[in-house]
Amino acid sequence: MTAPDFTGWREPWPLTPTLHQLTEPKSVVVEMNRALPLAKNAQRPDRLPLRVLAGGLRLEGTMPGDLYAWARLSDGQWLCCVKIHATTGDGKTGLDLCLWVTADAVSAAQ
Repeated sequence: MTAPDFTGWREPWPLTPTLHQLTEPKSVVVEMNRALPLAKNAQRPDRLPLRVLAGGLRLEGTMPGDLYAWARLSDGQWLCCVKIHATTGDGKTGLDLCLWVTADAVSAAQ
């Protein structure tokens, strides 16, 4: 996956930018339970077909990723543009996911 494209963005206040693009991606850890709170809708694994368990994307509690940009929201919070790689349950294939998540879900990689 290539880096996100921000060429269409026009900064409304150039002296206090809303979008901060990194020149090089930074390695981060994404806390997936904060980034995508999916647990409340999850089904028990013993009630799912094997094709879903094996072929569905597996999201771990924390996942390594790359940070590409920050964007300030109108309420003052920050969003992070991150890319993670999620593999299927059987590990045979995967997808790069580009996500905008709240800043509390992202920390610097060790």
